[in-house]
Order: sequence, then C-alpha cells, then structure tokens
Amino acid sequence: MGTACGHFCQRLLGALAFSALAACVGGDGQVQSSGQAPIVLSVTPLTATIGDISTFTVSGLNLPLTATLSIANGSCLTPTNRTASGFTVSCTPGGVAGSQLITLSSNTVANGGYWLSTQTLAATASALTPLTVVNLLVDSGVNSGQCYAAGSDVLVSCISPTAIALNDRQDGMTGRDVTSSDGAAGQAGLSYSTVIRQASQNPVVLGPYAKAECVKDNITGLVWQGKSTALVALPGDARNLEAKALEAATNAAALCGFSDWRLPSRTELQSLVNYGSLDLYFSIDTVWFVDARIGAYYSATRYAPNLKNVWLVDFTRGSLAPDSNASSGVYVRLVR
Repeated sequence: MGTACGHFCQRLLGALAFSALAACVGGDGQVQSSGQAPIVLSVTPLTATIGDISTFTVSGLNLPLTATLSIANGSCLTPTNRTASGFTVSCTPGGVAGSQLITLSSNTVANGGYWLSTQTLAATASALTPLTVVNLLVDSGVNSGQCYAAGSDVLVSCISPTAIALNDRQDGMTGRDVTSSDGAAGQAGLSYSTVIRQASQNPVVLGPYAKAECVKDNITGLVWQGKSTALVALPGDARNLEAKALEAATNAAALCGFSDWRLPSRTELQSLVNYGSLDLYFSIDTVWFVDARIGAYYSATRYAPNLKNVWLVDFTRGSLAPDSNASSGVYVRLVR
C-alpha cells in the first residue's frame, strides 16, 4: 500500500508541476499539441544599435510555428526559419539609448498571441557615419544664361544690365558652371572621367571600364556605379535590407576592381544633380551616366522623424523627399 501510494503521489505532484510550468510560460496556460509547454531558452544578441537593422536568433523548446518577437521602441519584420526549436527575425530598435524590453509571444497580439518570455535589450546610440572628405564641391549647373532680372521670372543672360542690377552675385554668374562650361568632361562645369583598369586588377584586359560599370567624378574624387538598380521592397526595414544586400553583393563581385562600395549620403547623391539642365526628364549628365532612370534614388542618410526611412534624391528635377509608402520607382547607385 505504501509503495502504491508513493507512485500515485509522485504522478500527482508531477502533473501539478507541469500545470504550474505551463501557467508561468504561457500567460493563459496554453501548451503545444505535443502536450509540452513552450520554453524560450535564449535570444541573441542582446545588444543593438538604434536605427540599425539587427538579426535576432531565438532558441527554445516546443515553440509555436507562429512565434514572434517585438521590441518596445522598435519595429520587426515577420520571423523566418520558424521551427519548434527557434526562429530568426530582423528588427530595428528605435527610441533612445538604454534598456529596452524584448517580448516573445506565440503570435502577434492582433492574432491572439499569448506571452512566452521577456528579455532586456541594451540599445546603444547610432554612431555618426563619417562623410567622404572631398577637396572641392561641385557647382549647381546653373549657367550664364540662367539669371533673373527684377520683376520677372523669365531667365535672361547673366551679363545683362537688368540681371546685374538685381544681384551681381547670382548663381549663374559665378563658379565652374560659368568658367568651365564647354562640356568637354561634363555638363555645365561638372567633370567626369572613365576609371582605368589596373594591371593588378585584371592583367588580361587593360584600358578603361565602360561607363555603364563605373564613372569617376573629377571634382569630388568619388567613383560612382554606372548601373541603376531598382528596389522592389516596400519602404522601411524591408527596403533597407534590400539596399544593404545589393551593397554586399556588389562588393563581393569587386565591381571595377573595388570592394568598398557603399550607399551614398544624401549630399553625395545631390552632387550629381545638374540644376541647370533643360532636359524634361533628367537632371543628371546622361552622356556619362548612361543608365539613368526616371525616379528617385536611395541614400544612406536617415530621415530623422522616422529612422526606418531615408532621404531620396529625385533625378528628374533634383528634388529631395523622405522615403514613404508613396515612394515608387526607387533606384540605387552605389559610390566609393
């Protein structure tokens, strides 16, 4: 009798312990079809930078295939590689530096998910990316025939008395777009050249790379990718990931012999704009940038009100705008 009672008591205590575990791990005490409660074992990493995309790996036991992760002040994509033992998810922390709560759930709140676990993320402030140092700034492209006279919005010659009387330092009166406007190496004082292959890069084929591959800006010293690549992802984290993947692939391929290609800053992209262009479709020198596209180009400069988005430069008229749900026809041209 004592032995039978002992076995019965052990089974009873085990059932009570299992129920207590299920109640702790799942807020409503739910368990998986296997009869085992889901358990989160680890989340890595537990450090990330605000405004930068990080990939988190979750490990566990008996996890639901709908399990998800959220950050209190950030945004996360839909998890991938979901199994009962874990998943991965890309997130962008927001807010300010400090401790932020990571919550793991069986599903999103909208789909009736229940709590699995919490972790603490150490979020650090984003370091400022140093801009490329250049020796000279490019001019605007406004030339000596594009000045204004008092009381008129019709463009006149910049040497006309009426233009000088209005202001003798108008854009079209100074700069390379006036002093070097012969167009020999680029429109309105802009100056470009082909990139020469080095024997160490390719000992078989020498000479310049094609313009469709890369172009050098002689004023800033920057080397630009000749190709324009369309981004197909929606704005925000998804588009950031796609742009960074393109950057990585271009470096892996060593375009024009270089492996330090990157997304340009907003000001670097703007340096390609010819604001004096009379072309109805392009405000970029299409003689040199032969793969120019009608639309906006993606930069690496974050849009401060919403760090998931970045600034775009539109090469139809040279305007700037933040990436948004309305942004379509977005392209990438890398720089080094």
